[in-house]
Amino acid sequence: MFFIDFRLLISGLLILVAVVAVVAIALDRWQRRRRAALYGLQEIRQALERAPVGLLALGRPRTYRYANPYARHLLGLPSSAGLLPDAEWVSLLEADREAAPGEGDAAGRYRAVTLPSGEAVGWWVARSEGGHVVFVQDVTAQQRAEQAAGYLLSALSHELRTPIATILTHLEILQLPDISTETGKQSLRLLKTETQRMSRLIHRMLELGRLETSAEIELGPIALLGVVEQAVAQMAPQAEERQVAISLQADTPLPLVLGNADYLLQVFLNLLDNGCKYSRPGDRVEVTLRRGREGIECAVCDTGPGIPAEHLPHITRRFYRAHRRGTEGCGLGLALVKEILRRHQSRLEIESHAGGEETGTCARFVLSVSKGEVE
Repeated sequence: MFFIDFRLLISGLLILVAVVAVVAIALDRWQRRRRAALYGLQEIRQALERAPVGLLALGRPRTYRYANPYARHLLGLPSSAGLLPDAEWVSLLEADREAAPGEGDAAGRYRAVTLPSGEAVGWWVARSEGGHVVFVQDVTAQQRAEQAAGYLLSALSHELRTPIATILTHLEILQLPDISTETGKQSLRLLKTETQRMSRLIHRMLELGRLETSAEIELGPIALLGVVEQAVAQMAPQAEERQVAISLQADTPLPLVLGNADYLLQVFLNLLDNGCKYSRPGDRVEVTLRRGREGIECAVCDTGPGIPAEHLPHITRRFYRAHRRGTEGCGLGLALVKEILRRHQSRLEIESHAGGEETGTCARFVLSVSKGEVE
């Protein structure tokens, strides 16, 4: 006959219940930590998907295990994982992967490369526990700004040599003890002319450099007719002095255009200045503003001597001058106009006739209309 020790049984049951409870609590905590970890990983992945920086997790040679949308966009990758393309930059990336410092080192391998698309990217390759990670950033604007700044300094130093040499020469002439009064006056006139030329050159180069090294300019709805009237008013004294007539014709009312008033004022001032500067007494300069299918069609035309055909393809280049050297100017006006219009998603077109019965030059471009507005 068996006897059950109820006290022992109860004690055993209590111990069993306690063990089960402990296991249940531990399991619950583990599941919570796992869910938290999974949720954290999900949040991290969502953040990476929206990040404004590229992230690439490399796999076997010439493969990647993960690429976020920004990296896929910059590098032209078709999917979030797969094979790297057969491109020169991939060989450079593989070389950086091999040369990356060991795991735990703070440093990585940085390189800036130009892609076949013409865009420039900079990447930083580092070792991680699971392999290699690559951070990618678009550095196109930075690289172009550096190139433009370098070209600006190089071109400016080159173009300043002639006026500086002329100024030094005439300063030495003025120091001669037996210089005549007429020679002294002529040297002073040349010093003034070259100093003004240097001032114009530096001012235009700084304007052009600022445009090329800056981000997109701020555009908004503006009344173009008011801008052009201001430009015509500013140029009227110069035109009167040169005996050149300026006129303005415009459709009314004109829609507001999408642009920057200060920069567009520079465009019309430069074009009017060219029209007056290179025209003969009795010539005319006319500005027209017409509503067209693609926007406001703008034209600045003159009846001057015109530009020979062989010069037309080059006249928007920096420092290129189609007219005689004796004429005031630094060869940057049309380059500045071209760059400003490019920032307005427009294109400068120049037509000219020289040597015939009817001569003259027309500069034309189209400005986009700001929706839903009229002057």
